Amino acid sequence: MHWKTATAALLFLVSGAQATGSRMADGDIDKAFRGVTLDGVYHDGTFFSETYFEDGTIRYHDAQGADSGDWSVRENMFCTFYEGQQGACFFVVRDGKNCFTFFEPVAGPDGKSVPREDWTSRGWNRQEEATCVKPPEAII
Repeated sequence: MHWKTATAALLFLVSGAQATGSRMADGDIDKAFRGVTLDGVYHDGTFFSETYFEDGTIRYHDAQGADSGDWSVRENMFCTFYEGQQGACFFVVRDGKNCFTFFEPVAGPDGKSVPREDWTSRGWNRQEEATCVKPPEAII
């Protein structure tokens, strides 16, 4: 492969490749996240870490600070709501063994919620090797 082609392919992967896995349903989302800490990155490259405790509470950390709140699974979406910042629900696509891509819901042509075209964030269980394409590591 020519070096320009390889560079263009790498830039595509890091900057905005769409999720290619399968959308997760309620039970799979709960099983994947309950009692787990995800490290992740937002679409803009900002890192975060979030722990989803067994009791439905959450602890969030990023470079700006920390917050607490609650998490749940509703209508095949993963929801996080916080004490000090806005929360939301997201569609989740599993991209490989340990990569979860989150998409904000938007209204589809029929009025039902569908995933936004661009992903919002990606995360991976910190206890296992990440399978996501991600920028360099950061310590929060």
